[in-house]
Amino acid sequence: MKLTGNEWMGEAEARKSPARVVLVGSDGRLGSALFGFLKHDHTVIPLGRGQLNLASESSISDTLEALDYEFLFLTAALTGVDYCETHKQEAFAVNAAAAGRIAEISARKGAHMTYVSTDMVFDGNTELPYLETDKPGPISVYGESKLKGEDYVIDTSETNLIVRVSWVFGPGRRAFPEWIVDQACSCSSVMLPADKIACPSYTLDLVSWMTMLVFGEAAGSAGGIFHLCNSSPCSWQEWGQFCIDTARASGHPVIVGEIGGVPLDSVSAFVAHRPRNSSLNTAKFSRRIGIQPRHWDDAVHEYITGSNWRGSDVAESAGI
Repeated sequence: MKLTGNEWMGEAEARKSPARVVLVGSDGRLGSALFGFLKHDHTVIPLGRGQLNLASESSISDTLEALDYEFLFLTAALTGVDYCETHKQEAFAVNAAAAGRIAEISARKGAHMTYVSTDMVFDGNTELPYLETDKPGPISVYGESKLKGEDYVIDTSETNLIVRVSWVFGPGRRAFPEWIVDQACSCSSVMLPADKIACPSYTLDLVSWMTMLVFGEAAGSAGGIFHLCNSSPCSWQEWGQFCIDTARASGHPVIVGEIGGVPLDSVSAFVAHRPRNSSLNTAKFSRRIGIQPRHWDDAVHEYITGSNWRGSDVAESAGI
């Protein structure tokens, strides 16, 4: 029998007692959403940038060795794709070496670790959404560093969980939807790549699915690699168009009609290469849990028209 998300979580929580959880990256976009989701049912220790420096091995060791925990989520990362391209040593220190050190400490404590990774571990040379069994081939320093982080975490313990996500958006910190709506309200024309394909991922959906994998199994937490995102691939242009159409219908002063399409390779501002098609197949998650992730446009509509929507004139890096 397939259950809805709320029904499934109700049964799962009934089987589980509150857990001791460390959340590294609690001040980030995904981390803050995860903290809000977990804190009602578990004892959560939130660690933001002020409490733990991922670029410092001593900071990691000093902070985590002193804590007693059963589960750890690593949602923090150096996600600026172009920044990573020109700061390779820093990218590998934060996205790979830090993940490995955290995995080692967690393993000694007998704690389960969840590492949030990215669709950019793939090269994009495919026509179909990627399966977890497809061979990675990153074409950027960011993708390389995250893949190395995956390797460290899984090599330390096969019971650890790798969650690959893509085009993350949601409340707390601004991402692509806020940026494109701002552009559409202030510019007469907007252009976006029409041949860059992926799957948007709403943080409030992601944290629910992640929690199902980690806390919902009677036999123990899920391990290995899982792809998590909202369903159905779209182009960057299509995602942007839906965002501004939704914003216009909600009363935002959008002045752009149709977003123009350009080739990904024509975006001169990009320093790092992006995979052309990095869409993710979530069938493994659905088989495990019995839930089909909702379509990305449902999630985007809920976010833009809801109370969590934020507007400003500068968007932070969305890692895309």
